[in-house]
Amino acid sequence: MKRKNIAVCVTGYNWEYESRVVMGINDKCAEFDVNLLIFATLTQRPSLNLNRILPESVVRGEEEIFRLINYDIIDGIIILGDSLIEEKIIYEVADRAAEMNIPVVNVNDPPHKLFRNVILSDKNAMEYVVRHLVEDHGLTKINFIGGFPGNLQTEERLAGYKKVLTEHNIPIEESRIAYGEFWTKARECTKQFIDSGDIPEAIVCASDTMAIFCMDHLQERGFSIPEDIIVTGFDGIGDCERYSPTLTSVRRGFVRAGAAAVELIYDIWNGRETAESIEIESEMVIMQSCGCVSKKKKLTFDFMSDRYNYENDSKGFDTDIHAMNTDFAAVTEAPELFEKSAVFGDFFKLKRMFICLCSNIVQDVSKLNEENIISSFRGISDTMVNMFSYNSDVPVGRNFPSAELVPEDVLNGERAVAFAFSPMYFKDSFLGYIAYEPSSFKGYGEHFATWLMILSNNTGCFFMNKKLELVVNQLEDLYVRDPLTGLFNRRGMSKFGVKLLEKAKADDSFIIVVCSDIDNLKPINDLYGHEAGDNAILRTAMAISKAMPENSVNVRTGGDEFCSVLSGCHEEDMQQIIDRIGNYLDEYNSTSELPYKVGCSCGFYRMKASETDSIEQVAAFADEEMYKVKLRKKAMRKM
Repeated sequence: MKRKNIAVCVTGYNWEYESRVVMGINDKCAEFDVNLLIFATLTQRPSLNLNRILPESVVRGEEEIFRLINYDIIDGIIILGDSLIEEKIIYEVADRAAEMNIPVVNVNDPPHKLFRNVILSDKNAMEYVVRHLVEDHGLTKINFIGGFPGNLQTEERLAGYKKVLTEHNIPIEESRIAYGEFWTKARECTKQFIDSGDIPEAIVCASDTMAIFCMDHLQERGFSIPEDIIVTGFDGIGDCERYSPTLTSVRRGFVRAGAAAVELIYDIWNGRETAESIEIESEMVIMQSCGCVSKKKKLTFDFMSDRYNYENDSKGFDTDIHAMNTDFAAVTEAPELFEKSAVFGDFFKLKRMFICLCSNIVQDVSKLNEENIISSFRGISDTMVNMFSYNSDVPVGRNFPSAELVPEDVLNGERAVAFAFSPMYFKDSFLGYIAYEPSSFKGYGEHFATWLMILSNNTGCFFMNKKLELVVNQLEDLYVRDPLTGLFNRRGMSKFGVKLLEKAKADDSFIIVVCSDIDNLKPINDLYGHEAGDNAILRTAMAISKAMPENSVNVRTGGDEFCSVLSGCHEEDMQQIIDRIGNYLDEYNSTSELPYKVGCSCGFYRMKASETDSIEQVAAFADEEMYKVKLRKKAMRKM
């Protein structure tokens, strides 16, 4: 039986929340032998009460990764809805999945309930903490630091605090309640409690961050934790384990929620009845700050060593990022952008990695044109190009359909795999994505986002510079080109004719100049108008361009005058070239059905390049030869 695939949509891939949920999803997928495809953006939704609006280009670039999902191969989808920047993605993915009869579960997103939901419940979490302090420690003087007054999380946690006190007939005193705004104001709240003179036995905080600021202030004031005052937090973030003393807290059941979401989908696959919503209760994490774990007791992990390793790795990461940016200055070809990416594959302990760019981004600069130089937002192309492989033999440059997600078959191996996809974008273009197989789901989320954003910016700058080079070349071309004929003007001859002369000197060769003059242009203008005159000029220019060798410099030097600079041709070759000009015009005249004939007189001069210092000197001799031809034509017409 073909292995099934579950997709996960998640934004802000960090260890405190999203990664823990994904860890639960991954563990359960591995148990059920199901492939896991994680579509993970890099930018988190702005924090609560943070007055920050993300640029539209960032939002579009991030959300485009969710449009990479190939619903033809997906059997179930899990959305971490409250993490997504744009709520429209929730419904976009859910609606598309419904069309394909794919079950969808939304995790921890009560405002956007879908047909199946897993809810992380905080209803009883604060009660666990306060009940532990009252019943297990026998405390009655318990203070509370909430976030923002009126905030849903604050009010729910405050209600739990009050409920337990009421159950145990402990008076609720407003003086024991303060609001730390989920940040540093918790220090002020702690100072207020201590300065009141009514020293609490415990301070319960509605977030771990506020608990840490609270403990900072207490220890600065000489209080010992937990001997003098017990402090507890809420959330179970990583810093709970790094702080000294380690912080007793309540952790939401992130891992269990991820596992429950997979079990819901698995039950649907197997035709079992399922509830619309499943609630996952929080869990107590007992540490040192409540006194239940001795500060002298050797813990199963070394927090100081862990912190040192993290900081040491971070320094190495900064060095590698600096080297990547330094190397970028010397990049001339697109694959060079990614040559050092193996360093980061090692740093993030990835099993495999591919850097895939949209095929409409990776293209020869010569194929760029005005239309795609100035373009609106471009999303995922139908095909991708593999630009870098880590721990894989897939060659650079391999094209593959976007629907296949990666340039090799990773979903039909001997075991189920977990592959993640994160976006690369720059200004108004979606560049592509990185596809990677992580070895774990915890660690360096912020570092990963930093690396990929810098890599994306460098990639975007590279291709933008290529476009700018084309624009500059086009502008330069306008400067040295005659607008009517497309031939070089006098500035073009000065620039490119001189280069041809220098090359001829280096090759110890000859330089040749052909001067051409349109016959009877004034009568054509006078009798048939300037439009006819322009046509005669244009047809003569075309004849010269077609007749001259590929490396020649063809110039319109005046109204009816042209000059061509060549090198290396033999004397006998020149008359053949001039004859080709005449033949082209004769053929045109025979089919044009115009009342006038287009013709021109040509003369050339061939000179050893080493014997002259200027094109103008050779051109003067060629001009004399051209006038000799004109005189002969006039003499023949009089006969």
